Amino acid sequence: MNKHFNPAISEEKFAAWLDGMLPADEMRQVGTIIENNNDLQNLLGASDFIKDISLNEDFLLDNSLPQIDNGFLDENIAAVMDINNFQNNINMDPNIYVADGHYGETNPIQQGYSDTCAIKSQQLILNDFGVPCSEDDLVQYSYEHGWYQGNGTTMADVGNLLETAGIPVTRQADANVFNLVSELAQGHKIIVGVDSSELWENDSLFEKIKNWLSDFFMGDTPDHALIVAGIDTSDPNNIQVLVTDPGSGDYCKAYPLEQFMDAWADSSCYMVSTDISVPQNVMGMENFNPEIGHIDNIVGVPYADFQIFNDLSYGLPIYAPTDMGYCCPMDSFTNAYLDYAHQNIAYMDIFGGDYMFNDYIQPDLITPQMQGTYDYGLTQIDFNPMNDWDYYAAMNGIPMMTNDYYTDFLNQSIMDFTAMGDMQSAMYCEQQMMMLDYCNNFGYDFYDTFYC
Repeated sequence: MNKHFNPAISEEKFAAWLDGMLPADEMRQVGTIIENNNDLQNLLGASDFIKDISLNEDFLLDNSLPQIDNGFLDENIAAVMDINNFQNNINMDPNIYVADGHYGETNPIQQGYSDTCAIKSQQLILNDFGVPCSEDDLVQYSYEHGWYQGNGTTMADVGNLLETAGIPVTRQADANVFNLVSELAQGHKIIVGVDSSELWENDSLFEKIKNWLSDFFMGDTPDHALIVAGIDTSDPNNIQVLVTDPGSGDYCKAYPLEQFMDAWADSSCYMVSTDISVPQNVMGMENFNPEIGHIDNIVGVPYADFQIFNDLSYGLPIYAPTDMGYCCPMDSFTNAYLDYAHQNIAYMDIFGGDYMFNDYIQPDLITPQMQGTYDYGLTQIDFNPMNDWDYYAAMNGIPMMTNDYYTDFLNQSIMDFTAMGDMQSAMYCEQQMMMLDYCNNFGYDFYDTFYC
């Protein structure tokens, strides 16, 4: 749901008005706006009902709440978004709950039952990997193994069917769009948890504010699993996320990035990705290079450069509180990436004052990710005893590595590898140059941070 949706009045002011927390003149002003807005008047009935039931710890939603899914929720629903509880398994069952009213139709994508979205998503992926199985086969198998009891699949159990078939997966919370792109670039398949109403029922003013009220009073409510099929950046001002949705039966349906992120955020941006790529004959794998294990570039940016941006994204929150409500550092970072991709700025310029994300970046979360990228990249460079750093330092009388000396070494290495036609080694030397810029920006010594 769009938590930053701003109709005639802001979300924060609307919520404060509902609680009677505004000054008298603002209470009158908001009241006048609502009196002249039919959608807001209709919404008040739903908000009053939500407010009433949220005071009761034990409740079960039914059809008496207009346009809000009537799938089952239990007393643990308020804890679904508490990722610390999820990770520590503290008195919580983080179900992907039933998504209402979109199932059982004749469509190879669509789930056959109201609560099998996670099972159907895994079936579609298994079929892509060449594993012949039906949804009913997997429902029965999941039931026998305790992963499905007729009321949905827990987030922790999503991926079990894939692992049983020999397909390793990684489960990740607090992911972001760069993590999605990184997995897609490697040919991996991705399942995410979302709030279905924020995708299926988010067109009208009434639906947008209803979704916000539902989150505001009841907490975030992830109730659905689907497959992320791709990211469309052809229009940088309107990035679209493509999903294959077993609930609606849609294949590669496009949603605006902001709308998708709000729906995904309700599951703490939880995703399950395969650790291996699907066969190259699967649709969408046309540009995949199996020899190197990824596509060559992302929005025109070489894959090695993109991995640096992916590492940086680990140090940013998607949303951050401000005095005025919330801001989105990840939006600012995405804009910086697109500016770099379109060659409007140099990489070092992303750390300048033009990009708000710099106020929220946390290097201590980035460096461990970048260390893994450095270690892998080093295996892709054809260094040997006659061209590595130790040889360069000895030939040039350099007593110890500094950031400046290593910059000179990498510049020389890039020229040498390019002259030899070894573009892969040159590309990963360029990647190390980006790591040096990162170190210089945050006052880190490259040798102590990555090299030693």
